[in-house]
Amino acid sequence: MSTSPTRLLVLSAALLAGLCVVSGCDLNPFPLLQNYDPDTSTLLDGEVIDLDLLEERPDIDSGVFIGTVRASNVGAGDPSGASLTIQGTGERVCVIVDPQSVWRDDLQLDDSGNEATNPYMTDFPHDDGDLDLLAGLASFYTGTPGEKIGDFFGSFPDSNGVDRSIDLNLCLMEDYHGQVGGTAGRASPEWCSFETQEGIDYRIVLQVFSAPVDDNELKYALDVRVGDCPEVNECTLRGDYDDHDADLPGGFTQVEELYCDAFED
Repeated sequence: MSTSPTRLLVLSAALLAGLCVVSGCDLNPFPLLQNYDPDTSTLLDGEVIDLDLLEERPDIDSGVFIGTVRASNVGAGDPSGASLTIQGTGERVCVIVDPQSVWRDDLQLDDSGNEATNPYMTDFPHDDGDLDLLAGLASFYTGTPGEKIGDFFGSFPDSNGVDRSIDLNLCLMEDYHGQVGGTAGRASPEWCSFETQEGIDYRIVLQVFSAPVDDNELKYALDVRVGDCPEVNECTLRGDYDDHDADLPGGFTQVEELYCDAFED
């Protein structure tokens, strides 16, 4: 009689637990969490930033904004992130966000803009993070700026009085397979464009999916501009590297430069 993979997994876990009882090993799951601070051996709370309160807040066509945010407290269901309110212009707007740093340190763009092997680096995922980008009418936002990250899910009663859910997120991008509604993934930029109504408030939301484990802090570059989005890649927005990158293998800093400069030169 064959043993199923699930049963093998359960048996392996039971065996490991039994060995730990005998040997007295310490199974501490906290270091596996993205908000674990190894310096203090504590879990960091989530952080929600209201970018509208900044003295030099980002806005439409104000240029690239560089910000940072802490890791999410996943165990408590407390996602970190930031939000920004923009006023519609009656035109289409494009939103681009690029989280720290580059998704593959062992790649770079050649002089034709194609990815080639980077001979100077191996991939170092510990300095990478991931942000999910949302946008919609501010009146539909379920979160509270500066206090809680939300989304744009709502509900409405159908003709039979049954509540139906509806996603009012206007920030839609295609995934790897061309399906609308995907996300870019680790250290990769996300972008979208949508039509706005003049004088109406829209909210842009950056939700932290993961933060770099080397310092529990995620740096990002954000740009909001009028019009359709250009062809976006890792080099469209610059500045989402971290000074902490000085600890990269080989003593290299600014992996963005290693990735982009050959093509831009």
